[in-house]
Amino acid sequence: MLKNIEKIKIKNLRINEMKKVLIVYGTRYGSTEEVSKKIAEILRENEILASIQNLKKIKSKSQLNLEGYEGLIIGSGIKVGKWTKETRKFLEYNLEIFKSTSKILGVFVSSGFASNPQKIEELKVEYIEKVLNQYEIKADLLDVFGGVLDLSKESNLNTLEKKMIRMVSKNDPNIKPHQKNDFRNWEQIHEFAVKFANLVKSV
Repeated sequence: MLKNIEKIKIKNLRINEMKKVLIVYGTRYGSTEEVSKKIAEILRENEILASIQNLKKIKSKSQLNLEGYEGLIIGSGIKVGKWTKETRKFLEYNLEIFKSTSKILGVFVSSGFASNPQKIEELKVEYIEKVLNQYEIKADLLDVFGGVLDLSKESNLNTLEKKMIRMVSKNDPNIKPHQKNDFRNWEQIHEFAVKFANLVKSV
């Protein structure tokens, strides 16, 4: 019995010493949510306590307390070149914290255009750096991941959205009609998460 109590104490002490990261995200069709969950899983594998929050489910702007986290990751889906409104509001509400804090900040977005690796550096500037510059915020790590074009029966897209995507992509051999087209590079996502874990551990 005493041995078990000691083991619990040691485990709790170890947990208390671990770095903490909060991942917040805005998603329209679920792709960014899946990426966020995967990043959280990888952070935990690297001995980081990772919490995750869908910003759409936050009723009050003050509901999220950012104190106690050494790292913060913001993820957003991209539609018509824009972040989700929830992530933009999150940035605006916590602007002073981002400007004055020593927290490690990571930012990623999910975009269908990122399925082309040659466009990723250009998209980092267009979709992340330009947005952060508007708020005078600097990120320690940023990346753009491919998205998902789900044209299957189970898709969250409505009929009109599916029709528009099929019309625009009818000459693209990489997009399969009536199927879930996943353009995310999970190795790239894994690398992002490991790099972020190392940055957090270094503070």
